[in-house]
Amino acid sequence: MRRPAVLSLVVLLVLSGAAPGAFGLSVPAEAQTGSEPGGDWRQYNPDDELAVDASDGLSETELEAVVSRAMVRIEAVRGIEFEDRPPVTVVTREEFQRQYAGLGGTVTGEQATFENARLQALFLVGDEENATAVRTENANTSIAGFYEPATGEIVVVSNNEEPRLNELTLAHELVHAYQDDRWGLANYDARTQDGSGGELGLIEGDAVYTETLYERRCGVEWECMIPGDTGGEPAEGQNRPANIGVLILEYLPYDAGPAFVETIHGAGGWNAVDAAYDDPPRSTEQVISPERYPNDDPREVSIEDSSAEEWERLDPEGGPDYDRLGAGAITTMFVNPLYDSNGQDPVIPADEWFTYEGDEPPPYGMFDYGSRYAAGWAGDRLVAYENGDELGYVLKLTYESPEDVETFAGGFDDLLAYWGAERVESDTYVIEEGGYDGAYHVAVDGDTVTITHAPDVDSLGGISAEARPGSDEGAPGADASAEEGSGVDAEALPGFGITAPLVALLVVFAAGALFVRRG
Repeated sequence: MRRPAVLSLVVLLVLSGAAPGAFGLSVPAEAQTGSEPGGDWRQYNPDDELAVDASDGLSETELEAVVSRAMVRIEAVRGIEFEDRPPVTVVTREEFQRQYAGLGGTVTGEQATFENARLQALFLVGDEENATAVRTENANTSIAGFYEPATGEIVVVSNNEEPRLNELTLAHELVHAYQDDRWGLANYDARTQDGSGGELGLIEGDAVYTETLYERRCGVEWECMIPGDTGGEPAEGQNRPANIGVLILEYLPYDAGPAFVETIHGAGGWNAVDAAYDDPPRSTEQVISPERYPNDDPREVSIEDSSAEEWERLDPEGGPDYDRLGAGAITTMFVNPLYDSNGQDPVIPADEWFTYEGDEPPPYGMFDYGSRYAAGWAGDRLVAYENGDELGYVLKLTYESPEDVETFAGGFDDLLAYWGAERVESDTYVIEEGGYDGAYHVAVDGDTVTITHAPDVDSLGGISAEARPGSDEGAPGADASAEEGSGVDAEALPGFGITAPLVALLVVFAAGALFVRRG
């Protein structure tokens, strides 16, 4: 199964399924600029001041001038040269939601079922929810712009009734346009959650890092059109994402990615960053911990199919019939209760997750995706099964040491307890209600832990012959240190205050998205 990667600072990092056709959108001519080959943008200088009134939107001529100036600024910041000017369209959010509904593709059948299993296994989307719909709803309220390689088009989404340009979003998307022209973004088609996250750590990391360098010159060397200057700041409570956990999962390339690129840039300049496109990170672990790049690749993990006849292993069209979730996804699984409980009952306490204090987050690196439960991660594999309308899965993780596995397993015990599980055997848990209903078998063996999920205890053996309740000592007891930070005042946590950016994530709306068509 190939996945279109819809990259935004909020949503659709890897949305399974086929990509839509070329997008068409009718907007006023004054909100569009066409491709102008021949280097005409170089008549501008980065520090030019434009006689542009953005209070009521931009005319076609004004938009062309702003795009041209942004291009020479990107050339100066990133040390590159564009070949031509991409077409840019500015639309309102209402127009975006109407014209670009389903951005990222439509998934059906086993693809959609596997997507449900993936996010259920991470305790992010409940068994009564549709994972694809959740991601689409996140996109509709969150995407600030995107670039589509198939057409070379940049679309910037405005929260104003009259569409207004956010220059930082434009800068972000211009980096994607350059990346596509030079390296061909459709070539980056890793087929797992973790592999795609590694590639996007470079692609989005480069765009966010460059955008940050660009922004640092705004108001100092350059005049810039940013939401505060054009009246484009969203109203309080506007554009709340549908699912914070999924948002956190998909934000990793935008938070850890630019720190990864900054490390590469610091060691070898832009030439080293450019060289990384020939050998992109192969896991989110390499993005989170740049010292592991490029030599520390994930281990291959295998799961023998020992399911009963009534359980069919999912094999989505185009393959693969498995996924690798990765270290970043593991951290997301454990940090989600922090948000779900509004800071009151975390498995990962706030002071282990946030890397800053106060209400002003840094432009990136605000979260620690390398949690203690992901420390020592060496590889994993997820396979899913269905029996009629019932869904189950096996998730097998391997770590660098048995001690690392014990840390994970102890945290998983806490995680199950948070979602309402009761231990019915030494190695078996049952959740009766709340969205993640069913039985969970946890088997620890040296540096490996295997989690089997089924609708009920009797079905565990049907999904995996190894998942026999009472056959394993099970997960260690709850880690007492995980209780530290519980019961804190949510208003005192970064990102939880009303006046702070929503869960320290609404800041991502200032950047854009990339639509990569997968064949």
